[in-house]
Amino acid sequence: MKKLIIFLIVMGNGLMAQNVTQAGVHSHNDYLQNVPFWKAYSAGANSIEADVFLIENDLYVAHTRKEIDTLRTLEALYLEPLKKALTLGFDGAEELVLLIDIKSEPYTTLQTLNGILENYPSITGSDRVTIAISGNRPKPPEYLNYPKYIFFDHQNLQPLENPAILQKIALVSLSFRNFSEWSGEGAMTSEDRKRIIAVIEKAHDFNKPFRFWATPDSKSAWKAFVDLGVDFINTDKPMECIKFLDTL
Repeated sequence: MKKLIIFLIVMGNGLMAQNVTQAGVHSHNDYLQNVPFWKAYSAGANSIEADVFLIENDLYVAHTRKEIDTLRTLEALYLEPLKKALTLGFDGAEELVLLIDIKSEPYTTLQTLNGILENYPSITGSDRVTIAISGNRPKPPEYLNYPKYIFFDHQNLQPLENPAILQKIALVSLSFRNFSEWSGEGAMTSEDRKRIIAVIEKAHDFNKPFRFWATPDSKSAWKAFVDLGVDFINTDKPMECIKFLDTL
């Protein structure tokens, strides 16, 4: 009987650990890392974000236009490294979202992006990689106009009239600051907690992973978001966040 009790306790602890570590890690504004892509990828990040601007048929990775460096293209910083990682079998997360946050006009930028992606069949044809478009995006009904390997970061909780649009949504994302001013230190108020839980539950009605952006970025915040059921933990410190989640 004693052995059975010990076995059940061990099993229970194991199941609790699995529930805690289900959350993935999103490397927010990854291009600001001292080693873009590789730092987050090698740590096992589940989602990696790159902001892009279209300038004369090239996609440049930068936070603002004034920060554009002609050597820092989407291909150089992300597509070529990802192609190499896939080709050589470098370890990373089992599934990876490459979140491309469009900062320029969406339609011409997407047209240019699609032309570039056509040169990377190892990425667009991989069952490990999802290309998700965030930032400036077409209207949801227009998601259906894009190739099967281009998906979207949906940022609205209103029901979709056309269920086919759901097939083009990779994840749902919202600003945390629309619902709470919690700093990540101390306890979240019960009112904020109820509000956040309601948002997450509504987002999960889409049957898609959910992410908050504009979140506090601390260990207590990461733990809170895991407990609340957020699927992608938004962080500027992917390596530290992944190491911390592994200890839970």
